[in-house]
Order: sequence, then structure tokens, then C-alpha cells
Amino acid sequence: MIVQQLREQKGFSPIEQSIANYFLEAGEGLREQSARSIASKLYTAPSTVSRLCKHLGYAGYNDFRDDYLDELRYLSSAFTDIDANQPFRKNDDVRTITAKIGALYRETVDDTLQLNDGDALERAIDLVASARNVFVYSAGPQSYLAEDFVDKMARIGRRVIVTHKDDTSYFFSTNAQPDEVFIALSYSGETSGALRVARQVKAAGGTVIALTSFGRNSLSSIADVTLHVSTREKLVEKVGCYGMSISTVLLLDVIYSCVLALDYDQNVITRVKATRAYEVYRDSSNPILRDRRDQQTTAL
Repeated sequence: MIVQQLREQKGFSPIEQSIANYFLEAGEGLREQSARSIASKLYTAPSTVSRLCKHLGYAGYNDFRDDYLDELRYLSSAFTDIDANQPFRKNDDVRTITAKIGALYRETVDDTLQLNDGDALERAIDLVASARNVFVYSAGPQSYLAEDFVDKMARIGRRVIVTHKDDTSYFFSTNAQPDEVFIALSYSGETSGALRVARQVKAAGGTVIALTSFGRNSLSSIADVTLHVSTREKLVEKVGCYGMSISTVLLLDVIYSCVLALDYDQNVITRVKATRAYEVYRDSSNPILRDRRDQQTTAL
């Protein structure tokens, strides 16, 4: 994130460090300030201010300022009740931990929905719906969570492939076709495997959807569409990847649900028919679980 880069100041010259500190102190106050006014206050040239912004990956000060202000708005409005890195403490009992994890789930869902506007979601859904094949890649545990997405999509006749191995993912990406979509999952947006796959897909003519953290990163700069996951966790100093996992399941479920809704009646029929044919012996005496058809048969 921009704030983190400004704090770390890696590779910054002394004057760039001064500018970075000014950005951090000014915060929302940058909205009314130009590169020239900032340079005047710091006794430097406007080009030096612009050069720092380019060092951070932006075309110039105005582009940097817009993204920085968006990030500050997110950080100030995102949830703060539960610490996503340490949502519970060592002396918490079972009931307390349960309540805190439940709160973390609710807050993460709300945070994820807030981060993703309708346009990006609609574009991602359209791409997945029109794709001949959809591939999902993640170097982390989220690749296993995506198996549920594979199962759901398969039941409505959609083909999704999750690739767990770097070499297999690379070969798929090298041979990507224009009608194939790759969903790349990376919290930092800097995972080498995800970046390699994304670059190969683009070079081959395929399409990339990124599920990654809020703020500019390498993966989002490559992707055709970026969906943001809840961005409250540190990379290492945390007790679990709660936010990324919850966001991943939520966003993939939203994509699946919206693809199904594009031809709701037919897709429901297809899903039920396929499931009945496979799960021939599945039954339950619990009336809540029993399907309507089974209840009607029993009544007769």
C-alpha cells in the first residue's frame, strides 16, 4: 500500500524522504495542494515531487494524489473493532474466541463488499460467463478454497480448473487462448508465481482477473479487472489468513451466483438434474433437509 511505501522509504533520497514525510503528515490535506505548492514549502523543485511519485509507480503527482486519498479514505472507514492480525488473545475462552471470529467474518464480508464497485464485478462476471475455460491460480491455501467454486460451476456446465502446481500453471498460461480467463489470487499482488502466470496469459492473448489487496500493486497493474480482498492483515505477523480466505470465498460465490442468474431457470434445472443423477442414494429423515419432491412422494 502507498502508506506503507511512504513509511518504509526504501531507496528514497534525503529530499524524497522529506517529501514522503510531508505526504504522511498532510494526509487528506493533499487534496487542495499541488506539486508546486508542496515544493515551495519544502524548498525544492516541483519536478522532485513528481519524481518521487514516479518512483512509487505513478505517472505524476496528480495520479499519486488520487490513489493516496482513496487509500486514506479506505483505511479511515474500514472496520476497527476486531484486529484481523490477532482477533483473539491467549487468555480468551472458547466462547470469546467464537464470538470474535464470528465478528471478524461479518466485518470482513462488509469490508470486501465496500471495496468492490459494481463496474469491476460486472466486468469480471461477464468475462467468466463468456469464457470457454476458467483457470484459478494461487500459491497459497486459497487454491483449495477455490475447489468449491469448481464444483459449483461444474454443476451448471461451466468448466473451471484450479492449478496448484507452478509448472502446470505456467504451461496453461503460456497456451492461453483469447476465450480463456485466468483468476489470479495474491494478497500482496507481488507473488512471483502469480505475476509470472499473469504476464504469460497476457502475452498469449488471454484475460486476467486479479483477486488482491486494495491499493496499487504489480498484479493489479497487469490484470484486465481487479477485485479487492479485505486488506487489514500483515503479510507475516498474523495468526491466520482469515481476511484473504473469507474474501476469496465471498467473491467467487458472487461470481458463481451471478453467472447462474444469467440463465436462472435453465441453470437451476441443470444443477438439480446433475446432482440428482449423481447423488442417487442421498436422503435424510430431517424434514428441513429433504427436497420438496421427496416430501411430495412420501405424502402420496
